[in-house]
Amino acid sequence: MLAELAGRRRLLAVTYRRYLDADRAWTLLIRETRSWFPDESRPSRASIGNPGSRVRRAYERRERAMLQLYAARVKLEEAKQRFAAAARKGPSGRILIGRVIEGY
Repeated sequence: MLAELAGRRRLLAVTYRRYLDADRAWTLLIRETRSWFPDESRPSRASIGNPGSRVRRAYERRERAMLQLYAARVKLEEAKQRFAAAARKGPSGRILIGRVIEGY
């Protein structure tokens, strides 16, 4: 069970790093795109470009990374809940207490 939690934590760390990288790339691309226009006619930050454009692809990578991060968080929380439930339940199986009889 602890191995599962460790794996889920690693997954969360990896997806968080991917999200940060995708967010940074998108933010830099938006900043670069806005610099092409004069101050008076800059597009809003909400504009994500035409389908297939660099800005749209960067936005979609960021969105996909955000969804993967959310899914990893949910899976970690579920694993924590399973671990806590198993810990409350106690050891599984039967425990036999008694004398050891030679020959059996």
